[in-house]
Amino acid sequence: MQALSMSHVSKSFSQRKGVPAFKALDDVSLSVQAGQIHGLLGPNGAGKSTLISLISGIAVPDQGSIEVFGLDVSHKSLAAKLVQGIVPQEIVAEPAFTVREVLYYFSGMYGVPAAERNARIDAVLHDLSLTDKADERARGLSGGMKRRLMIAKAIIHKPKLLILDEPTAGVDVALRQKIWDLVRRLRDDGTTILFTTHYLEEAEQLCDRITLINHGHIIKDGSLKDIQQEFSKNTITFELFDRSVAHLPGVTEEGNEFHFPMKDLALDMRTLTEFYQTNIKSIRSESVSLERIFLELTKD
Repeated sequence: MQALSMSHVSKSFSQRKGVPAFKALDDVSLSVQAGQIHGLLGPNGAGKSTLISLISGIAVPDQGSIEVFGLDVSHKSLAAKLVQGIVPQEIVAEPAFTVREVLYYFSGMYGVPAAERNARIDAVLHDLSLTDKADERARGLSGGMKRRLMIAKAIIHKPKLLILDEPTAGVDVALRQKIWDLVRRLRDDGTTILFTTHYLEEAEQLCDRITLINHGHIIKDGSLKDIQQEFSKNTITFELFDRSVAHLPGVTEEGNEFHFPMKDLALDMRTLTEFYQTNIKSIRSESVSLERIFLELTKD
């Protein structure tokens, strides 16, 4: 089932008089499968924030259609918003209220029954290690705690689609790991997650599928494994104790290492180990990193 479907979406923004409108998205089509963590990657100005604004109903596309779990965002805006939770990049706090009051308000706004609100709030506070901050005013929280509160607001109603826009920006390593663990748990519980990040390691660790966007166009979409396979050298690299032995057909030498063209990883590894046996000093099959792919695809 598709959690999100975008078809031929374009969006332009008017600039000052005499300057042509800036096209932030140009004929973008995107599908996000239910129950997955889908990474949305791209450099600054690529169109990620515009895309999120359109999905959430904050902005309206110039052309094309967007559906969230079958609900047209333009024509069934309220229903589409109620199945979403959004954590924006910018920290937004309600300084006059306590953490619990903020969550009580948002749970009511999203239609959580009054009888369930306190239990739901307690569970979310526990998941985000905010229990001891429940009665503190939001304005007194640290930046990391405010980030946790924003996530709590977004998941209090158990959304079917959770949009996380740079959720770990500026947080420490310990909190980043907590957020990763929470994201995985939410995915395992059935929540679909659209995740934007500038930390490529984060995308490699978390995402089931990745979309790369640049200059308003989608330039690559697929599972990380498939994308890496496309860009990999498709070779097995190995070292030998005795380099003077006869070699398998196809083996090439480069410095202290040898390379063997790979077609089937398991079969080719077995072929090499059976041929060279105890003469093998080291052997590896390298996957090209997401960072290298990202830089290759987004270079101007």
